[in-house]
Amino acid sequence: MKSECFNVELQKIDDEKIRESTKIILNMLPDYFYEIPASSSGRWHPDFSLGEGGLVRHVKVACRIAEELFRDSVFCPFDEHKKDLIRMAIMLHDGFKSGLVYSGHTAFHHPILMYDFILDNTSKLPMSKEDSEDVARMIASHMGPWNKDKDGYEMLPLPKESDEIFVHLCDYIASRNFLNVSFEDNEVMDSTKRENIKIKKLEI
Repeated sequence: MKSECFNVELQKIDDEKIRESTKIILNMLPDYFYEIPASSSGRWHPDFSLGEGGLVRHVKVACRIAEELFRDSVFCPFDEHKKDLIRMAIMLHDGFKSGLVYSGHTAFHHPILMYDFILDNTSKLPMSKEDSEDVARMIASHMGPWNKDKDGYEMLPLPKESDEIFVHLCDYIASRNFLNVSFEDNEVMDSTKRENIKIKKLEI
């Protein structure tokens, strides 16, 4: 199943209904989501999120940033339930990055496509309608100040609530092209694991 790409991230969701709902939506996403780079031009994202599967790696890094920020009370005023909804929103935020059908480039309105998709499929999810609406709302505003079309018209909502700002922050940090994140088997690698690999190489 497609959702198996996010087993590590799904395990962080404590609420079973939210976790299962996330799996359902992940499995409904277009195949291209699991194949394309995070940036169609290669200009706006770091190296780890380019190439095949780059968008998935971008999402994984955004999820990992969220887990790190959850540890800091300055950034995280959220209870456990809200954290689970944020985890779901981050995992799904770029689900239609290139449109409902793959277009070869980033669809400006992709946050709204995902917003509508979640609300249209709420009846298929074990989570509550209220929770679905919260997740959709956080996704709709995840682009932050990059919410205007080429003519300068404001087309996407700005993040205003604390959970919306948090989701945008995680996505924003994960997209900075100076980042250097290591992966092993398409999973984010901790520095301690990298050190162990270095030691093993030295022993050889």
